[in-house]
Amino acid sequence: MARRQDPEAAERGEASTHAGSRAADRLLAANERVLSVWEERVRKEVRAAGREPHAILINTLPAILRQLAEALSPGHPRRTATDGSTMAHEHGGERVRLTHFGLEDLIAEYRILRQVLFEVLEEKERISTEERNTLNTSLDQAIMEACGGYVLVLSEFREQFFATMAHDLRNPLNAAQASASLIAGRPRADEVPRWAERIIENIARADRMLQDLLNAMRVQAGARLHIELQPCDMVEVVRQTIERLQLDQGARLVLVAPNPVRGYFAPDALRRAIENLVDNAVKYGDPSEPITITVRPVHERLMLEVHNRGAHIPQEKQETLFRAFQRLNEAERSGKAGWGLGLAQVRAVAEAHGGSIAVDSLPERGTTFLIDIPLDARPYQKNPTTPVAPSVGSYLAGDVRTDSGRQ
Repeated sequence: MARRQDPEAAERGEASTHAGSRAADRLLAANERVLSVWEERVRKEVRAAGREPHAILINTLPAILRQLAEALSPGHPRRTATDGSTMAHEHGGERVRLTHFGLEDLIAEYRILRQVLFEVLEEKERISTEERNTLNTSLDQAIMEACGGYVLVLSEFREQFFATMAHDLRNPLNAAQASASLIAGRPRADEVPRWAERIIENIARADRMLQDLLNAMRVQAGARLHIELQPCDMVEVVRQTIERLQLDQGARLVLVAPNPVRGYFAPDALRRAIENLVDNAVKYGDPSEPITITVRPVHERLMLEVHNRGAHIPQEKQETLFRAFQRLNEAERSGKAGWGLGLAQVRAVAEAHGGSIAVDSLPERGTTFLIDIPLDARPYQKNPTTPVAPSVGSYLAGDVRTDSGRQ
């Protein structure tokens, strides 16, 4: 009596001869082809899939196809691909954690999978009505479970993010409250001006944190960051920024800028971008080494570099550095607090100027972040920026202007 092939045998390319399960046999035999055709179409039709690595894009689909073949096999206890399995649920959750897929992208990839499955399975003969029903029911349930997993993980991320945000905001607010209490208790003390300055600094710090959050959410929702351009010397903007930062970092910050670099920029937005890059260098760089900020013009463009020594950024992590909320979990595991917004804000500012942000990181050379923008950003204010699929920010996005709101 002929035997039904198991999934492991299919992966080895062995043929199955189980009577009455021809669709399952064809699926097992064509597994790699289905995945290949599916990946090619998804990359073309789903915008969020374009730059995802192969391993991340394929995700749990090989296991789902194996379970689908089991559901198509008469006598197997699995009646649909999702029976007794959380694989589709995990597929949706991984789309939140590892990609920028939106719910519509998740549904689209299953729609494409359905098309590819029927095309491949019916190339030489039509599948039976029962097999067709099993396929459709399995895929419908997989879509529902994947969407459920997507929404659940997204909700968990949102709760985690707000808990982190509330914790981080308490630090500057508590410091401001402590200084205000000192003034209230000793209103005539000589230290009152210093305490008042501390209140102002901590409130400004909290404001910057909220501005970064709102700007990141706006960009995540697909809107362009609004910036206010004006003629200015970028070297002077950087110099003033470093002077403020040196209150905390001392002489560790080094400016390399032999000549003025004049153009049309948004100084407040770029000032905040520099602060974020320096903050990143402080967190992840070697504390015994200087942080160098270089400003230079090249072929009518501004090159603004922030370099630090220390552990380099692995190649596989570089592509996700500039995604909002991407580094939240990593920062928590390493003990370095952060919302994962700083580098996303830098990218948004660079692209709003008609330029870009890049990273160059090697063990022997350290890490350099490069903002590369035109000296005159005015002609590029309607150019598109990097498209980003909906994420946590899409739940709370608002119309926030980068340079307004600070008096």
